[in-house]
Amino acid sequence: MSKLGVLLWRKIFESGDVRRIAGFKQDNSDLVMQKDIPYLDDGDRGHLLDLYRLPETDESAPVMINIHGGGLFASYKEVNAHYNYAWARMGYRVVSISYRRIPETTLWHQIDDVMNALRYIAGYVQQLGLNPDRLYLTGDSAGALLSLFALSIENSRQLQETFGIQPAGIHIRACGLISIMLDTQRKDLLRTISDQVTDSSDRGKPWEPYLLDPVLLMGDTSLPPVFQVTSEEDVIRSDSLKLEKALKEHGTEHEMLDFPRGNARKLGHVFSVSYPMYPESRAVLEKMDTFFRSCSGSGV
Repeated sequence: MSKLGVLLWRKIFESGDVRRIAGFKQDNSDLVMQKDIPYLDDGDRGHLLDLYRLPETDESAPVMINIHGGGLFASYKEVNAHYNYAWARMGYRVVSISYRRIPETTLWHQIDDVMNALRYIAGYVQQLGLNPDRLYLTGDSAGALLSLFALSIENSRQLQETFGIQPAGIHIRACGLISIMLDTQRKDLLRTISDQVTDSSDRGKPWEPYLLDPVLLMGDTSLPPVFQVTSEEDVIRSDSLKLEKALKEHGTEHEMLDFPRGNARKLGHVFSVSYPMYPESRAVLEKMDTFFRSCSGSGV
């Protein structure tokens, strides 16, 4: 599809999020928030991050780095604000990052944005009041895909050379991938992005095969423990199942939380991020937190 087509789809996609977020009635005065910190000082909205925490959460607290979804073409960090508030209220210091979007950029540059954000966090960890020994990463949908790319590159010298991207110098103890959008050459509703994931600058480059088939990453890296979330009503549930199979094949420590069809409410794509007040969403956060504790030896 043309760039214009993607932009029109973005408008439709984001209008739904605007309506959803407008329905939240929540007093957030209990949280300390630092917004729009540039991790690249170039004035681009896609190069900003936010920090959230409770006032009593000290610098020894665990840190949750969050990468928002949006099909690679829509939204910025604000779309996940209420999900991040929930983590902050669980005692985490939360870092929420934005990145540039398709079609204004391409997937390689989005990965580079995320790596730049992680590099900034690693370089300013003390100034930001973060504990470098207790870092965790979550991403939903396209954000989960970008999390997978970032972790794969961070942990593989081969992929660093292949992508031409330096490591961030950061240690992520475990990650949570919610309703991952694993395939970039799609045949479903998200097929609008397939022609925009790469451009002529990627043609014939060593990283191009990975952009077109991200599951290839699994054979060339090692990942920290992975906690996955999906549901029967997740429109791209098959992507999560595909990743689970690859994690098993490559011996990666992982756990999958796969919800059946909801009774009281629909448990659709990234429901735990979009509606963190659902009882099922609370269960996701609690189980992910427990998984992270089990992966960190003495606990988070």
